[in-house]
Amino acid sequence: MRVIKTVISVGIVLGLGISLSGCVNQREEVDHYRKIIHAYPQPLPRKVPHLLTLSTALHMANDNNETLAIAGENYLQALIAKDRAFANFFPTLSLAPTDYQRRGFDESQFPPGFGSLFQTHYFDAPLAAALNVNILRDSVAISAAGSYTGVQKSLLLNLQSDLLLETAQTYYAVLSAQRAVQVLKQTLKVQRATVASELRKERAGIALRLTVLQDQADAARTQVQLTNAENLVQRGRATLAFLIGVNSMHHAQLRNLFRPPLHVPTRHALYQVALADRQDLKADQDSVAVAEKQVTVTMARYFPSVSINFDTFLYKESFPSDSWWNGLFTVNMPIFEGGMIYNDVRTAYSKLRQAMLAEQMLRRKIHEQIRIALSNWVTSRELIRDTRTETQAARAAFLQAHHSFQVGLATNLDVITAQDRYLTANLTYQQAKYTTCVDMLNLLRESGRLTYPSIAQLAREQHMVQVAMKERKGIARHGRVAQR
Repeated sequence: MRVIKTVISVGIVLGLGISLSGCVNQREEVDHYRKIIHAYPQPLPRKVPHLLTLSTALHMANDNNETLAIAGENYLQALIAKDRAFANFFPTLSLAPTDYQRRGFDESQFPPGFGSLFQTHYFDAPLAAALNVNILRDSVAISAAGSYTGVQKSLLLNLQSDLLLETAQTYYAVLSAQRAVQVLKQTLKVQRATVASELRKERAGIALRLTVLQDQADAARTQVQLTNAENLVQRGRATLAFLIGVNSMHHAQLRNLFRPPLHVPTRHALYQVALADRQDLKADQDSVAVAEKQVTVTMARYFPSVSINFDTFLYKESFPSDSWWNGLFTVNMPIFEGGMIYNDVRTAYSKLRQAMLAEQMLRRKIHEQIRIALSNWVTSRELIRDTRTETQAARAAFLQAHHSFQVGLATNLDVITAQDRYLTANLTYQQAKYTTCVDMLNLLRESGRLTYPSIAQLAREQHMVQVAMKERKGIARHGRVAQR
């Protein structure tokens, strides 16, 4: 009985050890992918600052958006799969204690002493070990799992770049809509003043009813545009709040502190940079490596596998009592599998060709994306210059039409037409300035440079711009005080 208690105690200890080894530190698990994207281990919704700069919005999206965490879990699962592949080289151990109890039986029908050969109760504690390996298959499987880990890591970083670009696009969409609201409000204010003035002239008998109606219709149209622009602002702020991981933007102000560079590398240089830095291309390259190794893994099934089974007892009472261990060594060599392995090899080669074609197509796609992104950036730069000239000319034409109307050399319709052109040109010019920023960020994305380090660089640049703006305001304020 004492020995039985000892064996039971050993079993309890082993069970506790196994259960404790199954405890998972989830914080450390999450850290595996949070470190890659430079985010906090346990991101929490942060309060939106009063001044939300582009760099701050990108930081919050990087830390709080669940899309990155979901992709990070895919990377973590790839790491786990690699550890599982390595575990094939370790034996499995199992402990299965057995307590056998049987009611006694009548020995009168048997020769004397025959009943002693049958046990009515015993307790055994067998320990079994098993190992089944195919050296070539399992070793290459570990290497393939490592390459697949690289695929998931590259996909995670590629998704990070996509999220940063989407956040920046939404940020500038809100800024553009807000600027449109400001311009339309100012225009509407002028138009309503014009309507009031024309109404007074009509009552005095020096203005036509047609002129008043035209001014009212023009003001109503501007009001419709203002309503649509305000709706775009609300929708854009809601989308931006979702991307940065907060419930509401509250009264946060957005300000453009990003100053795109005036010059960029040539298209060929950008293409070379993209080939070196694009994470989706790295993912496809790793996918080709995984497919190549899967071919080897599949072909390795033609090679023999080795199975080793070893059984012993920590404690034994059953018959025969002198047999304490046994071992079995098996070599399994496939001779005829009905074409299963052959067809699996064909499938593996097909997947390899698919992966190679996907990589080849992505290389051509990158060349196209670089060309388009560079063309868009050059066009937006030219558009700023052209729309600035157009706005200045439209404003001069509007002032001239208004002056001519005052002296009777132009009609009210001429004034409204000139004002509409000026409004359209001004809105296009304001939007073009934000489009240039978005096109530059898109060019960074297509060349593989819109990453967390680029966010840090952007934060430093925006801080310098903010400090310079404060210094200019301080100098201007000091100058006005000195004049007084």
